[in-house]
Amino acid sequence: MKKLLLVFTLFLTTTILAQAQTTPTQKVYAAVAKNNPADVETLLAAGADANAPVEMMPGFPTTFLVIAAGNGHLDVVKALLKNKAQIDKTDSFQMTPLMAAAANGSLDVVEFLLANGANPKAKDKDGKDVLAAAKEGENEQVIKLIKSKI
Repeated sequence: MKKLLLVFTLFLTTTILAQAQTTPTQKVYAAVAKNNPADVETLLAAGADANAPVEMMPGFPTTFLVIAAGNGHLDVVKALLKNKAQIDKTDSFQMTPLMAAAANGSLDVVEFLLANGANPKAKDKDGKDVLAAAKEGENEQVIKLIKSKI
């Protein structure tokens, strides 16, 4: 009986700790997805991790910055970088935020990331580079900008 009680207590404690650790991440994810830079700022200032892995699909973690850049959310990108998000941190496919922004054709986000040190020569897991991502985005200005940086 004591063993059963101990196992139950350990299980309950582990579950509570796991939920406590993911709650800030879930809140930041929601703010990023909703393009709410004020909430992102508030949550990160309160101690949430700007570089926490986010599993949009089980087993395939990504980053808040890849999500925000890929959606063209410039103000969220700015908030994340201001709060120490790693500019070239990749997702599970080795995609960088710059690749995500280029693939989306988000010129303002691409310009901002490059101005803040993003690597224009990065390659993903399949060997696709930032220029290839830009060509997918079909924004001629983004393609021209990436070509000028490599």
